[in-house]
Amino acid sequence: MRIPAEQPFVPVILGGDIGTYSLAREFHEQYNVVSVVIPSVLTGITRYSRILDARPFAEQSDEAGFRDFVTQLGTELSPTETGKRPLLLLGGADPHIRFIARNAQHFSEHFTVPYVGEDLLDRTTGKDAFYELCRQLEVPFPRTIVHDCATTASTSDLEAALEAEGIAFPAIVKPSDGVAWGETEFRGKKKVHTVASVAELSSLLNTASQAGYGNTVVVQDLVPGGDSAMNIATFFSDQQGKVRFASCGSVIVEEHAPGALGNSAAIIAKPNEALVEDGIRILNELGWTGFSMFDVKLDPRDGSYRFFELNPRLGRNHFYISAAGHNVARFYVEEYLEGGLREPAEFEQSTNEHLYTILPLRLLRRFVPEQQRQLVNRLIKVKAYSHPLNYRKETDPRRWYYIALSAVNHYRKFKRNPPTM
Repeated sequence: MRIPAEQPFVPVILGGDIGTYSLAREFHEQYNVVSVVIPSVLTGITRYSRILDARPFAEQSDEAGFRDFVTQLGTELSPTETGKRPLLLLGGADPHIRFIARNAQHFSEHFTVPYVGEDLLDRTTGKDAFYELCRQLEVPFPRTIVHDCATTASTSDLEAALEAEGIAFPAIVKPSDGVAWGETEFRGKKKVHTVASVAELSSLLNTASQAGYGNTVVVQDLVPGGDSAMNIATFFSDQQGKVRFASCGSVIVEEHAPGALGNSAAIIAKPNEALVEDGIRILNELGWTGFSMFDVKLDPRDGSYRFFELNPRLGRNHFYISAAGHNVARFYVEEYLEGGLREPAEFEQSTNEHLYTILPLRLLRRFVPEQQRQLVNRLIKVKAYSHPLNYRKETDPRRWYYIALSAVNHYRKFKRNPPTM
């Protein structure tokens, strides 16, 4: 699929995961446009699609080469017989957002970039900086200490720091810099670690340091509760920094395979006033623009919603927003290409309940917590549920074969790594 010459604008999306495809689908549903997608490798998610033009670039860690590749696409896609058409440059993952922000001035000749700059990214995407901001604004977050992996992690120092913050074992360990962590390799590495003792914690930190990770990590109190205690809140702020829209979701089940730990597999879109209130306070303090997404967990010990992180983009599973009636493509186009968002005039929170799932319904039903079962069954009964890859305008049978295989693979993954209830 190539971009039609008469197409009025082109979304160019870096990435190739389910969130990337969701964005391409949303632009196609709202505006009937074909997106250019730039994965590192073609997979079943992007192969054989009729709604996107996949242009793989393998060496995305080669910044100069990747920048040249994207620039060449801008040169190719921008001119038309009637003049120059707008190009939106979007990213599907944190490394893409950082890459776009770092090269925003270079890309400005051809592309519109709907993301904040590097300075604001530095202030918010590092977890230690984010938690300090939460502390200042009195927004709940897990009890946390920060350790610099450039220094040796002695057990005595760690014990003293943990005791001072009231953090007991088991404890959670996360990198402050997810991009740098992703580029670091060592045996047993996970996206998020749970450690049972100070000795295990010290060993993990020193192993990560020796493998080349030189940034900070956060060690946190483990907030009780299974997957269904997790929540997400997505916001859109206009170019003047005014929050105009919010959509919240209650997680039903997450993936637990080591490389995908923490990725939501099923979400119920529904309003949450507490999350929205605290999220707006953070975004107003930052003067944020564009989309943002927070990961939050309900703490059963005191009923608070504890904020884990701010993502400077739409989340991987953001399709829950569009499925509930608010297509995210419209926010990008109206605000950045058409002079300003028309609706809502002030602020709106999505109130529609809708079930988002990447799992077969039979598999999903096995892991629905009792407190959510009635709502899930009701949404399924009235067909208020969606899978982002199940798009009726995709007609190539090879693609539907991939989706069927993917469903089978979910059974295998969940058998090997069952979720917590």
